[in-house]
Amino acid sequence: MKAVALVSGGKDSCYAMMKCIQYGHEIVALANLMPVDDSVDELDSYMYQTVGHQIVVSYAECMGLPLFRRRIQGSTRQTF
Repeated sequence: MKAVALVSGGKDSCYAMMKCIQYGHEIVALANLMPVDDSVDELDSYMYQTVGHQIVVSYAECMGLPLFRRRIQGSTRQTF
């Protein structure tokens, strides 16, 4: 099965790609949801990991795959 891998730049999304390939699937593209501000490395994201988002471009280059990126917009409904 052809798949698009949702990657954050962290170890878990990298591991998920490795398992995907191990099970015989073909990764055809990478997708990433990134913070609005590129200068912020660690952001308390309400939905996705932002630490490591800068490395995602290198993942795509090394794998020879297209990368689709969109900025995270919005905020939490409730904070404590």
